[in-house]
Amino acid sequence: MAITFFLHSCSSLFFQKGYKLCFMVLILTALFVPDSNANAENCWWPIQVKSYYGIYETKTKKSGKASSTLQGPKLEEWLPPTAAARPYTIGISVPHIKDSYWVAVNYGIIQEAKRLGVGIKMREAGGYNNLDKQIKQVEELIRSNVDGIILGSISYTGTDAIITKTVKSNIPIVEVINDINAPDITAKALVSFYDMGYYAGEFLAEHAEDSGKNDLRILFLPGPQASGWASDTLDGFNDAMQYFPGRVDIVAVKWGDTGRNKQSELIRNAMKDNPDIDYIVGNAVAAEVAPEILKESGKDKKTAVVSTYIIPALYDKIKTGKVIAAPSDLTVFQGRMAVDMLVRILNGKKAGTDFPFRSGPFIPTITPENIKSYPYEGLFGPRDYKPVFKLEPKK
Repeated sequence: MAITFFLHSCSSLFFQKGYKLCFMVLILTALFVPDSNANAENCWWPIQVKSYYGIYETKTKKSGKASSTLQGPKLEEWLPPTAAARPYTIGISVPHIKDSYWVAVNYGIIQEAKRLGVGIKMREAGGYNNLDKQIKQVEELIRSNVDGIILGSISYTGTDAIITKTVKSNIPIVEVINDINAPDITAKALVSFYDMGYYAGEFLAEHAEDSGKNDLRILFLPGPQASGWASDTLDGFNDAMQYFPGRVDIVAVKWGDTGRNKQSELIRNAMKDNPDIDYIVGNAVAAEVAPEILKESGKDKKTAVVSTYIIPALYDKIKTGKVIAAPSDLTVFQGRMAVDMLVRILNGKKAGTDFPFRSGPFIPTITPENIKSYPYEGLFGPRDYKPVFKLEPKK
């Protein structure tokens, strides 16, 4: 196995607080690059994570942030379970597999399931507009006698009722990627998309200041409005931009599903109304399609693109400078961690006590200057990977 290590310096603005801390934390993380002699899925840990323990309550819960009843963040190393107590079958429900972001999540889930010998039954709802379909798919997974479910919820509150029903029938649910309210959720493997938006804004503010810009006109495309995570990125971005010394004008905020056609339509329409834009900022699909639209209109030299998260399709665009930055939530690792959490629960461990109730990897910001430190395969898995929807448990 070829191992690439990178050092990531934490932001001087510490974890959602909005105040300055005068120190830098160095985080050593291993990103694996599989080769012909390697068995990568068996040695991907430890990774550095930000964890929360204790009792989860939602009375004061705010989208994008950990519940105030949890204790943390605790900065620690993630070490996975060594084995499943028996050959469990895990149900998976995610918003879609139509972009490479969720394909990378699938890769992490499948690789960790193989390592632990558990089975997988995966469903995808086809898009963020299909909440009813996702709920029906969860009900279908319950009827198929899965031992537990990993859920990437379409909605911040829309799956609360089905989660309560499922957990009360003794089927635990671990949320992955998208934060949710869900008073009865069993555990969460995710990062804060507020933080993702904050780091995108922090980068942009520094880039604009270094470029000598005093007045900024920004088009922002968060993603699906009901998702929870999309509005979190906007909130984080807005808070970070308060530290920019000049004037900031977000000329338009355009919401929509993360399909390429929809995001292209939103960008084109917004640019008709706002022809002079300094930065396009938004979800990774918007950032993926924006450089070509800017080139068509002759504005690729004037308008820069920043994403609030990274997907495989953005990797080469960052490498060439067509996109100037994207925070990474290390989706492969989140998928692995969700499997680890659910196996621990099924093995009889308690989230919040025996292991974190909520945990996710540290967030690096990927730029053209540092991208060589973040190999593609370590972030997303093999370039030719195809999603797997069914995996039999090892008997």
